[in-house]
Amino acid sequence: LHRVDRRQRQMCIRDRKKGVGIMSKLDALRTVANIETLKWVSLEKSDEWQSEDNVWWYNLSYDSETGEGSYLYKMECGASSNPHEHMGPEEFFILEGDLIDSDGFEYKKGDFVSLAGGSRHNSTSPSGCVLVVTHRGKVVDVELGDL
Repeated sequence: LHRVDRRQRQMCIRDRKKGVGIMSKLDALRTVANIETLKWVSLEKSDEWQSEDNVWWYNLSYDSETGEGSYLYKMECGASSNPHEHMGPEEFFILEGDLIDSDGFEYKKGDFVSLAGGSRHNSTSPSGCVLVVTHRGKVVDVELGDL
């Protein structure tokens, strides 16, 4: 029994040593943002966050050319998104607050939502919210009457 324990410890040590090389290779491919310390960017003015703005984002991996990737999205109390259509799926997870879609559907903290490509909507946040959003296709602004 003692030999098995020693062998298992040696295997763990060997695996950890191998993992060090793997982890260092990941550093160049990893992006980490902490919601408590990141710098929000205004979606209204497309520059640094300002106290009078009411919709912000933090781009983690979203590529505007392909319309794919993820970002954090923050809406102040009473803020609304632009009416838009998704060319591919959109998924979002509500970290804080609430959100009401243009059809009246209400989302709350903890909801994980998937909208199929072709969906059109805009959203309002009565109390403010923070979301994790992922797109797999471009987003195109539309007129409110076209929803």
